[in-house]
Amino acid sequence: MKFDARSENFRGLLTAARFYKIPRFQRDFSWEESNYHEFLFDLISQIKTENNEFATTQYFFGNMLFLGEKEGESVEVVDGQQRLTTATILLAALRNTLYGTEDKKAKDYADTIQKDYLVKKIDGEPQRKLQTTTSYPYFTQTIQDHKTSNPKVNPETEEEERLQETFTYFLSQLKYEKMEKVFNINDNSMYIQSLKNIRDQLLNSEIIEVFVSDREQANKIFENINSKGKPLSQVDLIKNIIFSKIDKTEGGVDEISDTWLSFSKKISKVDSDLDEFFLHFWKATYPEDNANGRNLYNKFLKRYEDKDGQCIKKFIEDMEEKLNTYIEIITPDSNNYRRQEKKYEEELLSSINMFKGVQVRVALLALYSTKIKISNTTNKNFLLFLSNFHFAAFGIKLKVRSNQTTTPYKNFSRDVKNAKTKEEIKKAMDSLKESLMDLIDKSDFINAFKSLSFNKIEARAGKSLFPTQYAIKRIANKLQNKDYNDDEYTIEHIINESNDVPYSYNIGNIIVLENQINQKINTEEQRLKKEFSFSEKRTYYEKSNYNIMKKFLESYTVKFEENEIKERSEKLAETFWDLFFK
Repeated sequence: MKFDARSENFRGLLTAARFYKIPRFQRDFSWEESNYHEFLFDLISQIKTENNEFATTQYFFGNMLFLGEKEGESVEVVDGQQRLTTATILLAALRNTLYGTEDKKAKDYADTIQKDYLVKKIDGEPQRKLQTTTSYPYFTQTIQDHKTSNPKVNPETEEEERLQETFTYFLSQLKYEKMEKVFNINDNSMYIQSLKNIRDQLLNSEIIEVFVSDREQANKIFENINSKGKPLSQVDLIKNIIFSKIDKTEGGVDEISDTWLSFSKKISKVDSDLDEFFLHFWKATYPEDNANGRNLYNKFLKRYEDKDGQCIKKFIEDMEEKLNTYIEIITPDSNNYRRQEKKYEEELLSSINMFKGVQVRVALLALYSTKIKISNTTNKNFLLFLSNFHFAAFGIKLKVRSNQTTTPYKNFSRDVKNAKTKEEIKKAMDSLKESLMDLIDKSDFINAFKSLSFNKIEARAGKSLFPTQYAIKRIANKLQNKDYNDDEYTIEHIINESNDVPYSYNIGNIIVLENQINQKINTEEQRLKKEFSFSEKRTYYEKSNYNIMKKFLESYTVKFEENEIKERSEKLAETFWDLFFK
């Protein structure tokens, strides 16, 4: 293998007549606060101060591996991406901070950073020293450019959000009040010098540059690298293989890079990430592989290492189709559920996601990807069971661990994949229900259900009281023979909620009521400047058309106090179990 290695520093790296490209197969910028905090304060710790004077010291930042010739006009960054990106962000933060002081000398320092180390002119043309496609134009416009005629763009992917967080962090740490404590400075002149010396400490830091001319060797090295900072993820390694097998088009279009970037942007808008999706996608597609977060790369190699580019393209097409399905499972688009008979589906999928049992996504992805069509009724009953199970397992205080559902959902995905008829799909559903119900003990469920509560003040403050709302509305729907929530539902505390009456928050004191009736009660209470008792509310409750209210009034005719609330909470728990799990 041909390579060239030499000692250099960051200043030489950035002033060389070449620019540095982040290869299309590279992982995204992934450093977290602990990484870039260490980066900054490692630098600062090397700066010596004596008699109000600053001095930089020798510091080694490790190896950097590049694909290409050292005398070429550009090279690809194989190892060192995270450090080089972070250094660029720190220089940009120093530039902004120095410009912000409005001092002439500080402006000169800032100009040098911008014109020599971030965007350098080569033969009159501006050359961005670090070039990337995955975070363009965000990285270019908000970090590398100090002034641009275009409006600043907002982050659209998780990578861009991490870039923004890093930039914001450095800007906050470089403020006068922070530097005052770090360097014991006492005036603006010392402050500017402290910023200049952080810049110089970075630029003087030593590295070993290694230039490799063979792409295949560079890719192999990339697979085995664990750089300073976060190690490569399984999906980082898989991405490397995929990109190495799909070339740009004859017209120079990097389609796979664009596609992968679109994946990142799509997944960043929901409660997941690309690593989690890929694992769930693999489990749903190849349940027989028993893939997990540690062996996923090896599973991919066994199936695709020897495949050609066309086969990989089909794999990407399947991945893209299932990503769209996956996003719909997590955050269903209401525009797709406008028909009345489909509203239940949107509501139940949303409820499942609220209870945070992410393993179910594997089963749902397998089901929604099958070509076998099942009826709306079958689908509704299955989603209803999953929603209720996740409420029981993760919405109340049962000790069900998420990983206990891994095997049942894997087996379901396998059965769905192998199914040839609707009957076999139904059989897989029944088998899954049985396996999941083995995880819930009825007496434990009853005890946990009884502790549910609802406080409107906490609800308005954004605290999640969803399980209580879910439970009472689910019972109301069943008694009303409805598939989805009534738009007129409002949560009603039978005895007005009060910190002086703690049991008033308990689910036994919760019911649903038509909004217009609830408003009439509130209006009359305000007019009379009093809180209605249970007996006074009864006259309003009797006008309700909801069966849950009618059954309640049949059971409690005279009084409704603490003992009755406790009694009703247990009755509600029994009712929920009998309606949905018996």
